[in-house]
Amino acid sequence: MRSARQSTNPADPAPPPPALDLETYTEATRRALYDLVVAVHFTPPAEISPADWYPDYSPDQAGLTVYFSHGRWLASWSRLEEAASDLPAHRRHALVRIQAAPEAPRGVAFYEL
Repeated sequence: MRSARQSTNPADPAPPPPALDLETYTEATRRALYDLVVAVHFTPPAEISPADWYPDYSPDQAGLTVYFSHGRWLASWSRLEEAASDLPAHRRHALVRIQAAPEAPRGVAFYEL
């Protein structure tokens, strides 16, 4: 049953995501952030621009890990498309800091380290 406040028009924008407490560790927050990393960095949108690129490997294949260290949320994974390249090791691996961004569509922003 739909709530009286929930829109039935698919063209209406989705409500903002609930705010996550990124100041402390909880398994629920880690899981929510893992799902957000997958949605943003591994899942192409329904309509993809020719200029955009998404990996053809899964988060599990890339070794995606989301963790809390020194008061910060981080995500890391191997860039498998670079595995055979002669790039330095740090360029063959993605490492991003996850920060609250209430104005962002998903409520967080990713900053490459």
